Amino acid sequence: MTQAATLRALDAELMAAFTAAGLADSAIYTPTVGAPHLVSVYIDRGVSYQGIDGQIRNDAVVITAMLDEIGDPPSRGAIFTVGSQLFKVESVQTMDESRVACVVMYQP
Repeated sequence: MTQAATLRALDAELMAAFTAAGLADSAIYTPTVGAPHLVSVYIDRGVSYQGIDGQIRNDAVVITAMLDEIGDPPSRGAIFTVGSQLFKVESVQTMDESRVACVVMYQP
């Protein structure tokens, strides 16, 4: 098993355990092109983030999803629906072989 495959398997096991414990959420992911589907996500609120304009935001929301579940990295405008809350992807913050963290905007 490669390092990347091991990382993906470990992240999938952790996500399943955290979802069962209520520390991660089920979401519907709607890519900008393609059909919506069920995924698991971590939601981090109140994150400090420096945007491309150099301004620091202390109220950013970051959603982390598993690439095995969403496929390609999200593009700007993709939507994560968690319960009745909609989060629109603004940008990809970080990504590795297993997961992607996106800065999102809450859509009331």
